[in-house]
Amino acid sequence: MCKLIAIIGAVTVLGMVFAASFLGALHQPEPHDVPVAVVGPSQGAGQIDAALDAKAPGAFSITPYADEGAARNALADREVDAVLIPQAGKLVVASAGGRTGATVITQVFQAASQAQGRSLVVEDAIPLPLGDAGGISGMFYVLALVIPGIAVAVLMFQVASGLGLAGRLGVLAAASVLVGTANAWLSDVVFGALPGRFAALVAVSAGVTLAIGLVSAGLMRVVGAPGVGLAALLFIPIGLPASGGPLGAHFIPEWYAAVGQVLPVGQAAEAIKNVVHFDGAALALPLLVLGGWALLGLVLLAVPRRRAEIVAVPVLVA
Repeated sequence: MCKLIAIIGAVTVLGMVFAASFLGALHQPEPHDVPVAVVGPSQGAGQIDAALDAKAPGAFSITPYADEGAARNALADREVDAVLIPQAGKLVVASAGGRTGATVITQVFQAASQAQGRSLVVEDAIPLPLGDAGGISGMFYVLALVIPGIAVAVLMFQVASGLGLAGRLGVLAAASVLVGTANAWLSDVVFGALPGRFAALVAVSAGVTLAIGLVSAGLMRVVGAPGVGLAALLFIPIGLPASGGPLGAHFIPEWYAAVGQVLPVGQAAEAIKNVVHFDGAALALPLLVLGGWALLGLVLLAVPRRRAEIVAVPVLVA
């Protein structure tokens, strides 16, 4: 009976961890340091920055741009989240970078313009595809890569525990390519949620699954069965909300966003978004972080064990 009570208590705590993590990150989006380009002289941009900071301290980070073309390029390159063109009374956003962010930015700048008796035209330069009108597909797509990555590691130790390092790498690589291809096909061809960049989406998806699989397998090799729980805890209830989900890193608590910057889940979401919607812009940091985690997993997987390797792992029951 005591064991049963302990199990129920552990399950309850696990549920609370999920609820606290997701709700803590996503329940009340507030902007912080949202990068916005202002076309015009530095003095005018400074005045706009001061006015915004007086109403919402720290919410926006204003950068002046001499011409509209340079500012639009910065938007397409993910350097800024919006472009304000005061002389034309226009705000340019990219909802593909995050619908919530684009909506919040629009509301703030429209309210500021109305307070000055001016109208503001809003242009969505890089919109979401029709197959992802709500802007939530990216978060669930990443989850569809993370879970198989962990599952492949578990199954590999269950049914092929005698494999050497090269064999394990081969299994993880093959499974990652298959998972990436299948999910990209569903998301692009079938549902049109992440359309137009099939080959690049396959490559990034396979890389994400491989990185997650390597870390999961490495943790299992070093600490045994608890490694599965560690990987799942790190990548799902911590990593997924810390990525910002459909909100984006500038709209969740800053410490959460900082955690998300160094975890593979958040960078996976950014890489997929940038490949599909922004022609592969701003991929350096996501690929660097994903590569670092993959390397960590490889090192853990290659660590020699002091005793014969017998890893007890959870049995997957259909």
